[in-house]
Amino acid sequence: MRFAFTVVLVVGVSLAVGCTKKAESPASQATGATGQTPSAQAQAAPTQPIAVPSVATPDQVVTVFLNALRTGDSPTTESLLTGKARQELAKHSLSVDVQSAPNATYQVHQAEILPDPTGAHVRSVWTEKFDDGSETYEIVWALRHQPEGWRLAGMAMQLLPGQDMQFLNFEDPQDMLKKKDEAIAALQPPAAETAQQPPAPTSTPANRSIER
Repeated sequence: MRFAFTVVLVVGVSLAVGCTKKAESPASQATGATGQTPSAQAQAAPTQPIAVPSVATPDQVVTVFLNALRTGDSPTTESLLTGKARQELAKHSLSVDVQSAPNATYQVHQAEILPDPTGAHVRSVWTEKFDDGSETYEIVWALRHQPEGWRLAGMAMQLLPGQDMQFLNFEDPQDMLKKKDEAIAALQPPAAETAQQPPAPTSTPANRSIER
């Protein structure tokens, strides 16, 4: 199973597990939460984040965030993280970002305000198309209310097929990397299975004669 929704760390480590296939033509279109179909034509990467009003609801913030992920708008994705998330990621020289996916579509559901009114969860569905089909991922975003408005603190998604969602805490990069390593290890073949594989071929007689 491949995870196309790859939250990439600047160091080149992907939190998503598996092999990402080449997407279809960038001329495909993506549908946002509003039902509108913006052009998927690649745009020049912005240098300033999109201004999000402080009164924006959690689901509106997630909508802007997902569109920024889709278009590869790094300044906006970073600006929509909590202050602690930005601080902790900077300590490790990391940032939460994603490879632009102009062919992706997404849906954002109404926010659920938690008993602690400074917290909220927003469920979203992200779909990417590939040459051999498409894959869909359900992601639950965790937000916390900051002086500047609602901001993202982390995300929950299924890292391994058939298992429960795991929370990836943007405010705790070490925990994110630990879960990434555990997921990758779980996908590796058992040691016994690896031991049963035939040994690599040895050098040919022709090669040995050359060595002499």
